[in-house]
Amino acid sequence: MQNNPEIEQIIDVAIKIAQDHQHEYMLSEHLLLALIRHESFRKCLTKFGVEIDQFDQELSAYVQSLVNLVKPDVVTPRKTEAIVRIVNRAFTQVSFTGRTVMTTIDLYLAIMAEHNSHAQYFLLKYGVKTREFIPFWQKNYAHNESQKINSSQASEILSEYCTDLTKLARENRLEPMIGRSTELEEMITVLARRFKANVLMVGDPGVGKTAIIEGLAQEVAKNNVPEFLKNNEVWT
Repeated sequence: MQNNPEIEQIIDVAIKIAQDHQHEYMLSEHLLLALIRHESFRKCLTKFGVEIDQFDQELSAYVQSLVNLVKPDVVTPRKTEAIVRIVNRAFTQVSFTGRTVMTTIDLYLAIMAEHNSHAQYFLLKYGVKTREFIPFWQKNYAHNESQKINSSQASEILSEYCTDLTKLARENRLEPMIGRSTELEEMITVLARRFKANVLMVGDPGVGKTAIIEGLAQEVAKNNVPEFLKNNEVWT
């Protein structure tokens, strides 16, 4: 994955915003504020019809109101789980679209996927809706075309940042799954569909979500899955 100075600058500005407010944590709202203050993205939003000054002012006021985050002796704000999810989500999108460089639209989409966040709320409030904004951004944003990567490079990126659970299963390095066979069967059934093959697992920490995923990897490794899922891999 190639570094994009544009994205690095946005993240640095987000950290600076949190520091200026003496916030202990860096939130998705800090990142969004840095994103809409980035000149190229700001111009694109303005062309899209967003009242950008009002957007900036209202989001700034919200960030200023986060007095519960104030910790005067903080040096470097800590990243919240939301920030980690956003960065990982953006990275995954870049990888699976065959590019080597993260762009501002990847950050935007990752922030929009943070449901029930104030960051998503402000974007929706000011009319920056995904279906309309993505094609507009593609036509109007000033950026360099991202380089494509081949399958070998994609595999190298996956190996660097992710873990191949199927490989671990073949090496007998995963714990056997106990007591979740019904959930695993339901997951396999959904994944084997031709359409809408999406699985979402929700539960408190420790209830066994990871164990089910590892159980899936073991079933895939043994080819004990429908034909459609055979010879696939499970990554985390």
